[in-house]
Amino acid sequence: MSEWYVLVEENAGWSDSNWRLKNKVHVEGGREQALARAEELSLSYVEDSWRAEEYGRLVFRTSETSWLLELTRESWPSDDDEPYTRTDYARLTVAELVASKEAPPAQRPAPKKGILRRTLGRD
Repeated sequence: MSEWYVLVEENAGWSDSNWRLKNKVHVEGGREQALARAEELSLSYVEDSWRAEEYGRLVFRTSETSWLLELTRESWPSDDDEPYTRTDYARLTVAELVASKEAPPAQRPAPKKGILRRTLGRD
């Protein structure tokens, strides 16, 4: 049986090369359930510490299985004369897990041989 996910990526900077995988949302069921979950997330997703009603939102469906979100919020710092608008971006993609392999456990390295160690006396 295949496993379906909604992959959530956030842009962590000012260029297209700064996208990072923020979350993998496992979806019970098949592709259709994953598509429905992604559509729900496109309307409710926000960054960690903010509430959905604090954001403006544009939702672009870029393909049958992908969405691009533009999230904006305004704040008015007490020492500024104007409000500040911050814009963040997120991508949602429906994906089927097709392979999985756990990383092998880390091994403690062997002590290095051939290194002289001196103990310095104290005066």
